Amino acid sequence: MKGFLISALMLATITSGFARQTYAVVVGVADYVGTVNDLKYADADARLITRFLQSPRGGSVPPNHIITLVNGQATHANSLRALRLFQSAQRDDRIIFFFSGHGFEGTFFTADGMELRHEELKAAFRKSAATTKMVWADACHSGSLRQSAHVRPVSRKTYRPLREPSLNIMVMASSRSSQKSGEYGYLKHGAFTYYLVKGAQGEADQNRDKIVTIDEHFQYVYNRVRAFTHNRQIPIIYGKFSNATPVTSLLTS
Repeated sequence: MKGFLISALMLATITSGFARQTYAVVVGVADYVGTVNDLKYADADARLITRFLQSPRGGSVPPNHIITLVNGQATHANSLRALRLFQSAQRDDRIIFFFSGHGFEGTFFTADGMELRHEELKAAFRKSAATTKMVWADACHSGSLRQSAHVRPVSRKTYRPLREPSLNIMVMASSRSSQKSGEYGYLKHGAFTYYLVKGAQGEADQNRDKIVTIDEHFQYVYNRVRAFTHNRQIPIIYGKFSNATPVTSLLTS
């Protein structure tokens, strides 16, 4: 009995830093209306993220707490409506926005070619009471959508509107400003998204305490993407957050 009580107390201590509930909006656009410069796996990236979040290690997020928009579903109007989901979150909850597709500085492009401005995303975050806010972005910042569908460059300046300290937003993006973010037939995903999920599923648990923190998660993604792409792609992270914030718990899987 004593051993059981100690284990229970340890479990309570370890999991106390976790958000009570997760609310997520997941967007992936590979098929753009009116352009030949489509991507290959951005929609698959979104579906992978959704499956992960709905799995035990992803937090078993219930269907009514997650909205997934892919390709033609991911219009500007639908994306704005989906972001209202974050208003349902309470202080102890967390909200996650994932995007895979084309973009430019300060914006993501929706499937109808319109701009989902980061200012609009910031406004949705501001209306949420959640303490933990995360953005995962595997985005092509090509502007005119004329770049190769196989490469996706991203600029650190792109996410400047989301760097307001009072919002406590963590942004993890797929590469440095001088680099391109690749998607690979071998992985059937963008390299960033693929290793983002692998790390969160447990491979990033460096100290084997059954908790994947933001710091562990980013270091794993950083190292794996950098090695896989032979230093051609180096992920970045910034924002106001605690490195010890849990991303996933392996104790509940």
